[in-house]
Amino acid sequence: MPSPPRFRATLAALAALAALAVALPPAQGQAAAQGQAVAHAQPDPSPVRVNQIGYLGGADKIATVVSGHTSPLVWRLVDATSSKVVATGTTRIHGTDRASGDHVHRADFSAVTAPGTYRLTVGDRVGDPVGDPVGETDGDPVGDTRSVPFAISDTPLYPHLAREAMQYFYFHRLGTPVSARYLQSPAHAHDALHPGDSSVPCYQDWCGKERLNVAQSWADAGDFGIYPVNHAIAAWTLMNLYERRPAAHGDSTLRIPERGNGRPDLLDEVEYGSRFLSGMLPASGLASHKVHNHRWSAFPVEDVAAENALPRSAMGPSRNATYAVARTNAQLARVLAPFDADRADRLWASAQEAWKRAEAAPDVDYTDTTPDAEGGGDYADTGNDDDRYAAAAELFLTAQHRAERAERVESAETVEVYRTAVTRSPHYGRVTDFSWADVATLGTLSLLAVDSDLPAADLAAMRGRLRAFCDEVIAVQEAEGYPAPIPGSGPYPWGSNSSVVNRMLLLGTDYDLTADPRALKAMHRSMDYLMGANAMRLSYVTGYGAYHETDLHDRLAWGRYPATPYPRGWLSGGPNSTLINDTATPTGRPAAKSYAGPGTAPAAWGSKENTVNWNAPLVWAATYLELTTPDLAAARPADLAAVRVPRAPAPVAPVTVTAAGRTPLPAR
Repeated sequence: MPSPPRFRATLAALAALAALAVALPPAQGQAAAQGQAVAHAQPDPSPVRVNQIGYLGGADKIATVVSGHTSPLVWRLVDATSSKVVATGTTRIHGTDRASGDHVHRADFSAVTAPGTYRLTVGDRVGDPVGDPVGETDGDPVGDTRSVPFAISDTPLYPHLAREAMQYFYFHRLGTPVSARYLQSPAHAHDALHPGDSSVPCYQDWCGKERLNVAQSWADAGDFGIYPVNHAIAAWTLMNLYERRPAAHGDSTLRIPERGNGRPDLLDEVEYGSRFLSGMLPASGLASHKVHNHRWSAFPVEDVAAENALPRSAMGPSRNATYAVARTNAQLARVLAPFDADRADRLWASAQEAWKRAEAAPDVDYTDTTPDAEGGGDYADTGNDDDRYAAAAELFLTAQHRAERAERVESAETVEVYRTAVTRSPHYGRVTDFSWADVATLGTLSLLAVDSDLPAADLAAMRGRLRAFCDEVIAVQEAEGYPAPIPGSGPYPWGSNSSVVNRMLLLGTDYDLTADPRALKAMHRSMDYLMGANAMRLSYVTGYGAYHETDLHDRLAWGRYPATPYPRGWLSGGPNSTLINDTATPTGRPAAKSYAGPGTAPAAWGSKENTVNWNAPLVWAATYLELTTPDLAAARPADLAAVRVPRAPAPVAPVTVTAAGRTPLPAR
């Protein structure tokens, strides 16, 4: 078996580029969750690509139709229960989709808002006799010309997704037994992985004979390594969700051992996963960049004792990792303060110590040539000024927060040190794509989420930059044949789906600050892409959709598959045409089709990996879409030329809408 990569590819390539479930038909949407038929592992055979779950009434509803026809096609929206045609229209020819090479049309049925279960059929060219199916002529792929059934709904489309996506983190806890009672499938329960992390040596004695206590963490991805720089962005994403929506995932809403302790379950999970961070700091000097085995773990891991017996060390230090410790512990100290002041104080002390060490150290980076063991990813990064800015932002906000609390006074001098580091950074106010290797935007987003005394003009400028960037994202999405919010003009990076959900986070933040419906609608269209309206013809979220991803590059889940399905709510890394070093991800394919097929998980780390920092923004996005459902639950005034289909079963004539669809909002 080939070894997985010794690094994770950076997303910097993008710079170049609890309600009730909606009623859906069997083998669709929440079918697995409701004990219905198991969904298909193969891709959707139809050339009519839709969100396989459905659409909110006031959202954009635009299907992508793969067709070689160069003239418009007739589409019909059919009630899946009565088989009545409720709306008809003609497609708009998009042409060749840059990312996939597919020649596509768009069918816009946004005018239909009545709740129900529907199919979209596409079959005739305008002016042709009825009966020229799109899937059988002019070089089109042969297949069903009907879409899968999907809902139009006024209630949350994904009422369980955020909580199921959060279960990913309990599933991947290290240092404690993982109990059947908290899992979707009891077969995935296991003894504690790597309890010996309470005492690990430093690789090649870089910190002398000292041993580090890095107990209790999350397994990072396909391996059982722990990496501060990658953990930090995952933890930040979940804590940012809390700071924007503090009522989300409150106490006793998640299936975790800490439920019922009076603290939000979301914070409980982050607090557990982050316990290792302070231990990454030796007695003096910078934090270890990572901890992992000396060789790659078996795939799958079926013997936990054998896995725990593998040699394991803390690899050399880096300034990036030290700033990651500082910023995560500072933010965690801030959000935990109302619930556990003593724990918050300890985290704050650790954050300040990490900052002090990083500031005093030379520019120590971790590169792909830094000596280390074979059994983990490098997370190489040759710059750390973005890490410094992101850390300074969290330290500043927490210091000011503590200064405002009489029982936890911080000196004005302390606040000013961090404020200066923020405002004098070249990244101050920056908003762009972000990844574990480029975290400056996280600092700006925290400054926009937490009250501070920064100048109002500075904060307004940050909001303006966010709006401008989201305008660019919306324009990119409109230019693509499928509703991907990432550009198809270049290659797709490793973890392209994380780029999608990270941009959804930016869109959601923009909507929070501006209430511009275009941002929320673009979020929903991005979810359409993840849920099946894509070139691979499947939902990239396990357990969701009639045709969904069934196996990902995970050593624990693969060991029980296929007898035990993968848990629902895991996000696949997605198409990757930037770096392909496995044997399952195809080469020489268009960017959006560079993705491994079903049953290939052990050898498909390049496109079917799953990680903490990819599932965290899925949690953020799914939570946000659920909470904002009322904002798009029905047709809305000027921007929606709606035609409502009567709910009564009385016969009605088909509604005709044009391919042009809605009147766009004026530019911001």
